[in-house]
Amino acid sequence: MTTIHYTLGPNSDSIIWAASETFDELRSKTYHLGHMEATAIVQLKDLSTTAKILLSAVAGALIQHLLDQGYPADQIFQTGSFQVE
Repeated sequence: MTTIHYTLGPNSDSIIWAASETFDELRSKTYHLGHMEATAIVQLKDLSTTAKILLSAVAGALIQHLLDQGYPADQIFQTGSFQVE
């Protein structure tokens, strides 16, 4: 299991990624939810294709989690960020 820490404006929390994935390439970096479009992820030069797919999956899951918590989409995309522990 892997912990994904997120910040949304003044709020912060975490979710658990229960699937057994290799997150090594994604650790110790901050990712901004407003920059997680597929076209932006594809352009990341420092990640393998597998890491890019995983990054997209994590961002999508986190965005859906935040929407389910009642956060407005504009706030998520403007101020949301996350880090993989």
